[in-house]
Amino acid sequence: MSATLENIERDALMLPPPERSRLAAKLWDSLSGRQGMEVVMTPALERLLNEGLENLDEAKTTGELRRQ
Repeated sequence: MSATLENIERDALMLPPPERSRLAAKLWDSLSGRQGMEVVMTPALERLLNEGLENLDEAKTTGELRRQ
């Protein structure tokens, strides 16, 4: 059996959702040139994200900040 796009797509759609998600992430990474990279959540990054979420109603877009 040859690996045609149709066969690969059919097999991929039969995977359980977590495995399908993992496959999608690997395919996306292969297109974006980030192969082998992982996002690491450091305590400092987590603190910054939490601070940003606390005042979400006061948040501004990048465009708004640039116009100031």
